[in-house]
Amino acid sequence: MKIKQLDDILANKIAAGEVIERPANVVKELVENSIDASSSKIDIIIEEGGMNLIQIIDDGSGMDKDDARLCFSRHATSKIYNDQDLFCIQTLGFRGEAIPSIASISHFVLKTSDGSQGSTVIYEFGKFIEQKQSDLNRGTNISISKLFQNVPARLKYVKSVNAEFAHIQNYVERLSLSHPDIAFTLIHNDKMTYKTNGNGNLLEVIHQIYGLSVVKNMLNLKAGNDEFQIEGFIGKIEVNRASKNHIVTMVNHRIVKNQVAIDAINQAYRKYLADNRYPIAVINIEIDPYLVDVNVHPSKLEVKFSKEYELKQLIFDAVSKTLENVNLTYQVKEERPVFKPQLDQMDLDIDFRQEIPTKVQEKPQASFIQQKKQPLFVHEEKNEYITEPVEKLFEEPIQLEKVEVSLKEMKKKIFVKAQIHGTYIVGEDDSGMYLIDQHAAQERINYEYFLEKYSHPDMTMRDLLIPITVEYPLSECMMIEERKDLLKEVGIDLEPFGNGFIIKQLPMWMNQINEHLFIEDMIQQILKDNKIDLLSLQEHAIATLSCKASLKGNSHLSIESMQTIVDNLMRCDNPYVCPHGRPTIIHYSAYELEKLFKRVV
Repeated sequence: MKIKQLDDILANKIAAGEVIERPANVVKELVENSIDASSSKIDIIIEEGGMNLIQIIDDGSGMDKDDARLCFSRHATSKIYNDQDLFCIQTLGFRGEAIPSIASISHFVLKTSDGSQGSTVIYEFGKFIEQKQSDLNRGTNISISKLFQNVPARLKYVKSVNAEFAHIQNYVERLSLSHPDIAFTLIHNDKMTYKTNGNGNLLEVIHQIYGLSVVKNMLNLKAGNDEFQIEGFIGKIEVNRASKNHIVTMVNHRIVKNQVAIDAINQAYRKYLADNRYPIAVINIEIDPYLVDVNVHPSKLEVKFSKEYELKQLIFDAVSKTLENVNLTYQVKEERPVFKPQLDQMDLDIDFRQEIPTKVQEKPQASFIQQKKQPLFVHEEKNEYITEPVEKLFEEPIQLEKVEVSLKEMKKKIFVKAQIHGTYIVGEDDSGMYLIDQHAAQERINYEYFLEKYSHPDMTMRDLLIPITVEYPLSECMMIEERKDLLKEVGIDLEPFGNGFIIKQLPMWMNQINEHLFIEDMIQQILKDNKIDLLSLQEHAIATLSCKASLKGNSHLSIESMQTIVDNLMRCDNPYVCPHGRPTIIHYSAYELEKLFKRVV
């Protein structure tokens, strides 16, 4: 015979490989058992990220001595009894695999009592050691040690202490969001790191995780129909993050990763938020257990719905309506500045309807960045202008230093003739006619200027009048703290402060971008990839900066100012598309024009 029945220890190890990937999974499975036991108070004690000790203490219903021994058997559970129960699951656990799986890869001590007589059961690496009487009055006390000691392959992939505890902290935070009526206490290396009071107030739990500034900007969400009831909180548009990880979705108070709900929330926010920015949201979906299947993934983090389209539409409509019913206008801190530009300033949002001196090419008033020992642009002198308000990008109008360089050769000379709808420039040369999108053209001009300027960033530090504060849940703060040296290499020095960090100094090169968003993007890269791709972040910031700083459509220009834009465009390395890939210039040859008027056969 080639086929053999696996023994229980080996079968439990295989099951543990699917369910128990790291210490956080142990915490998840055991705490969910405590919740199913109707606990009102759960203490989680961790040592060295869970590798030395994981202890879960609850005041739940507990077990008698027979159940205490039987729970170590595979598929022994009090949650379901027949086929019908599997299609109406109302508990977090139901398979009866967690305890035997964990016991097969650790030293497992279970103390429990249902209020009559306490019992202690000890297992080590899947083998029963002993069962004896315990003095525990009621509830359950589980201690896990020597985790993965008999599974060296799994032990090899365990991360640092801080990284492992961060995952534990993250999961406990999410559990407290799904069960605000339970008092959670989390202790790591004899230090309490997280605590909720269990009074049922979800906003208080959000405050514990995200801080006061987030809670003050949360909106109550409530909607429903015959199949679904939705309730929770969503953030105003100024409360956003660089990751989707802060969209917490629950189904019948079970934490799940439900892409339908997450997509619906993001679509509702899309018209308010910039690209790659996501809201903070905590929502619970109540649904008849018969209409949802939670038995589709070993970790039970994924679920399948009946009527998914109806759910998505309900969430989208509810979030959209909630956002529309409040004032989402950004508050302006100061009035629009009026100032006189110096000759060494870059002329960005100029009112081109003023007359501009002619013969600009003969005597440029300001030249720009040196690229291969030649500048990109020629700019003209103005008397006075008012900057347009630029949302989320500039704190104040851009001022750049003067760089003395010679003129860069144009790829071709296009002679400007007219403007259409205040948006398109018409030009010509011997080969035919050109249509130039003035906004896209200036985007390309600005983009190449800033790209060259930031290719050698000035690491001189400047003190901030108002320090920048970034807030994160403690689980992410620990991971950021461990990797903050990566940020220091690019001039970002994080100091612990409250529920996050404070930054008192920044490099000089960051004085023209939205520093807060740029820093958040860098932190998100660290959390996701454990590195900073400064070049890609800079290119995205520069593209946005170039767009916001460019001349807008329906701006009527003089012939001289249009000629300046076209000449500067022809000095660019790539004058043909804007940074986002749209064409800047379209050419009609003389032959094509004659064909349009049927002057050629």
